[in-house]
Amino acid sequence: MQGLLYTDYMADIKKITFLTGHSWHTNRQGGFHQFAKAACDAGIETVFFSFPRPYYNYFTKQELYNRKSIQSLTRGIEYKTGRSVLHNITLPTFKLPNAAGRILSDSLLNALERTSLHSFSALCRTYIDGTDIFVFESCDGIIFFDRLKRMYPNARFIYRPSDPMMIDGAPSRYVTNETHIMRNADLNIIVNDTGLALYRKKIADFDRSIRYTVLSNGVDIESYETQYPVPEPLQKPNTVVYIGAWEVEWDLLFTAADATPDFNYVVVCPNYPDNRIIEKVQTKKNLDYIRGISPSEVPAWVTNSRVIMVPYKTDFYKARPYLGITAKYYQAMAARRPIVSYADTPALLDIGVRATYTYDDFINAVTQAMQEKERSYTFDLSNRRWDTVNAEFLRLAAQG
Repeated sequence: MQGLLYTDYMADIKKITFLTGHSWHTNRQGGFHQFAKAACDAGIETVFFSFPRPYYNYFTKQELYNRKSIQSLTRGIEYKTGRSVLHNITLPTFKLPNAAGRILSDSLLNALERTSLHSFSALCRTYIDGTDIFVFESCDGIIFFDRLKRMYPNARFIYRPSDPMMIDGAPSRYVTNETHIMRNADLNIIVNDTGLALYRKKIADFDRSIRYTVLSNGVDIESYETQYPVPEPLQKPNTVVYIGAWEVEWDLLFTAADATPDFNYVVVCPNYPDNRIIEKVQTKKNLDYIRGISPSEVPAWVTNSRVIMVPYKTDFYKARPYLGITAKYYQAMAARRPIVSYADTPALLDIGVRATYTYDDFINAVTQAMQEKERSYTFDLSNRRWDTVNAEFLRLAAQG
């Protein structure tokens, strides 16, 4: 890793700022955590600008969106990471829920999303001045693209859309804002070919007008080939486990728990479901909900599950066909765990994942998967090791 990272092209990079929907310390982890850690390992000062964190979220109790978290990030949190320091910050604003778009104009919603009781210029002076490279995730943070480009004309601007915003049915301002950043960024680093196909469909003259490349997410393969003590919640027979941040199809899991009483279903998700769901979960002896785990714990949970399930909401993939085969599948494949999906991309069938689209098929597939001790997949993970992906990301960010 170090031989790949500490090369001549990194010598002049002193500071990178990531604009991301994530917080640094969280029960979910995306590619931006990996990229930021790689930057810190290379000795680069790193800023994690977590956005949005609206004022109205002071009154919610989600993992990322609550008064304590937003106030802490507004003050700024410093982490000693690798060979450098990482600053996690936010700017709370008067952003409104997207439903407000039914009565308010896009320009007004954009203006409210940029407006804060705190000074953006002061935030930049304290944390962002000196940034050589800005990297934007596909999040509302792209609202600051023009202002930051004016303030830092010598910096390099990268867009990394891990979760494209211009999906069918997206608010019009998301389509406009994302198109704008893609047309004006120094480089767009797209995650997969399905995302690329979406942008080619949505943006006119894409290949001639957009500067882009494709770079996959990664997986720490070795950590999913290691044996770990069994986490206490998995110390029961026939565990079927989901670990992720997307909402699951709870009615499917209630049906599956009743149909297969010898199987134990476990949902690990930081997004707290409504009280009706929690109350019903508590009536099922073989269905558990756990409100997220540390990213460092994920390999132990994946490797000690009998079956990995990905039970998304019905028709999930139809609204998000660009997601393709995501990193949670990489993890389960590296661990050679049998996988059963519900309402995800049909491309999974081509690599040996049991992809299902009805309740009965999901239950039957879980029953079949439970007979397997391990499973191999026709999917090449060798070029998706995070070490390789991180090194290529830093090279692209530095050189273009």
